[in-house]
Amino acid sequence: MSTDDTTRTAPLDAAAALDRADRLAGATRARGWRWVRLYLTGWAVASVGLVLAIGLGGRVGFVVGMAAWVAIVTVGATWAGRQGALAVGTRRRIAVGAVSWAVVYGAVLVAGLVVWPGSVAYWVPAALVSAVPLLVAAWRPAPRDAAVTA
Repeated sequence: MSTDDTTRTAPLDAAAALDRADRLAGATRARGWRWVRLYLTGWAVASVGLVLAIGLGGRVGFVVGMAAWVAIVTVGATWAGRQGALAVGTRRRIAVGAVSWAVVYGAVLVAGLVVWPGSVAYWVPAALVSAVPLLVAAWRPAPRDAAVTA
């Protein structure tokens, strides 16, 4: 074993390394939350368009809306898979948003298609309501331990 002092890290160097690691971890968490917010917000906007297409577009609107939805989901899933940074809690946030959205989306479609087919007075507010679970999931503040201060 060598007793050469040049291989030892000085306490100030260690403190600087820890500070840098803490800053990098914070930046990674921020990046992880940022892309999840963007992803869920994009999904919410797409949901509004899909509900309007299905509710007001008849058969053509349904076909066009579903085709666009397939393209949007494909692009969104591909983009999400390439982000790299996933902050603690974001996986659960996406799952809760998705399940909540599916319940609201299903209820909006069933009620609208059965009771108010083609009614602008129903479909516009219903489309906006369909986005609410995703927007809440996207913009609810990050957990304290994952929050970044800078």
